[in-house]
Amino acid sequence: MSIEIKGYIATSADGYIATKDGSVEFLTPYQAIDCGYNDFIQEIDIVVMGRKTYEVICSFGGEWPYPDQKGFIVTSDPSLDLIHSSLSLWNQGVHELVDHLSQNFEGNVWIIGGTQLQNYFLEHNLLNSLEIFVMPVLLGEGIPLFPSFKSNVQPLKSIQAEMIENTIIKTTYIF
Repeated sequence: MSIEIKGYIATSADGYIATKDGSVEFLTPYQAIDCGYNDFIQEIDIVVMGRKTYEVICSFGGEWPYPDQKGFIVTSDPSLDLIHSSLSLWNQGVHELVDHLSQNFEGNVWIIGGTQLQNYFLEHNLLNSLEIFVMPVLLGEGIPLFPSFKSNVQPLKSIQAEMIENTIIKTTYIF
């Protein structure tokens, strides 16, 4: 079986994915711009996120936004309530999760949300590609896209950079 692990994330021009309190309201003015999300999500078979990202998504209310994908919530809290039947808790470690996915599934995996889990995947060379959408706004402070790495330099190969509606810069990297 074969899986492809992807990152797909928005950031401010100064490199923050959210304000200090976790708000992503800075993205709201750009929601009408088509950045290819609908095509992207249709190609995703599995979503993986940490507990914090899961709780933020749940706080938005409404229906679970990924009902067509199998979902894994990486957490050490075995009592976390799951709001959709497609979701499972995972507490056995990230490398073990990647092994589990590789042995039991085929297709595309999206590492959703926060920097902690996504950076673990980056530090351990577990991502196959990363799409970054740079929004034309400066936050000044907040949750950084890339907090300090614990590993050596990570060379990236840019395979595409484009301007979307003269507003958002999309850069795609492969590893």
